[in-house]
Amino acid sequence: MPRAFTLTQLQHTVEAISGRHLHKQNFRRLVEQGKLVEPTGESEKSTGGRPAALFRFRREVQAERPAPGLRLGGGG
Repeated sequence: MPRAFTLTQLQHTVEAISGRHLHKQNFRRLVEQGKLVEPTGESEKSTGGRPAALFRFRREVQAERPAPGLRLGGGG
């Protein structure tokens, strides 16, 4: 991931790695509840629509948890 990214970019990356399609709102809820990212205060204007907020990974998350990440659930 680049230093700053949109949640859509992060979702597409997670989907590519996991091989699973994720529901947009559920993915965003997981990311927010997991406190894995924080807003940069900037936005990406070349999205083709409304500007998308940019995020970055929280550095503190590695110190807070031994294995930070998302639980995507079982099944497929």
